[in-house]
Amino acid sequence: MCGRYSLSSTPARINSQFSVPVDPGLVPGYNIPPGTNVLMIRCSGESGERLSGPAHWGFTPGWLKPGKSGVRPINARAESVASKPMFRRAFERRRCILPADGFYEWKALPQGKQPWFIKPSDDRLFGFAAIYETGNELTGNRPSCAIVTTEANTLMQSIHNRMPVILDPGDYARWLDPSETHADAVVDLLRPFDPGRMMAYPVSTRVNTPKNNDEELISPLRSDQAQ
Repeated sequence: MCGRYSLSSTPARINSQFSVPVDPGLVPGYNIPPGTNVLMIRCSGESGERLSGPAHWGFTPGWLKPGKSGVRPINARAESVASKPMFRRAFERRRCILPADGFYEWKALPQGKQPWFIKPSDDRLFGFAAIYETGNELTGNRPSCAIVTTEANTLMQSIHNRMPVILDPGDYARWLDPSETHADAVVDLLRPFDPGRMMAYPVSTRVNTPKNNDEELISPLRSDQAQ
C-alpha cells in the first residue's frame, strides 16, 4: 500500500520533470497523510494541456452524499482497478499523477514497526500512477484521488508486499492521455518500478505522527538508532 509520502521539491523542479505549471506558493510536505489535499497532475479533456492543482487524497465516488457513510479508499489495486465498479470509470477516463520525493512504508519487526523512506536513486521525482473522481460536497468541490498500488519489487519485498505504481517519465503522456479510454491501452504500465532506480533506508518514528512535518523525517537513521 501507500499511506504516507513526501513532496518538498520546488514548483520549478516539479515543472521541469512533469511539464506542468505549479502554484509558486506550494507548501513543502514531508509527511503527507491521507485525508488531506495533495498535488495532482492531470490532462484537460478538451485541449490535452497538463494541469496541476489540489485534490483530496481519498477517492470519493459521486454517489457518496453528505451524511452518508462509505469507504473513501486511498489506494486502488493494480490487479482490480480496471474491473472494480468503484474505480473502473476513473481508470478509463480520469487518470492522474501525484509527484513525490519518496514514500514511507513500515517494516514489521518483533520489537515493533520501523518506518522506512523509499526514494529515487537519482535526482528525479517519483510520479505515482493515480486515478481521480470529480469534486463534490464531501471534498470541498475538489477532485479526490487514489494511488494505484502493485506487488513489491525486489527492493521493497523485505519491507512490505505492496508499493505504489511508479511511472517512467516516458510513460507520463500515455497514462494521462484522456483519449486512451480502453483499459488495455495503459494496463501494461501497472508494474513494479525498477528496483535499481530506488533506494530505501530506515527513518525516525516521528513520521508516525502526521502533524510532524519537517526535513528531519526523511533523514536516514544511524545504524545504532534503527530498531
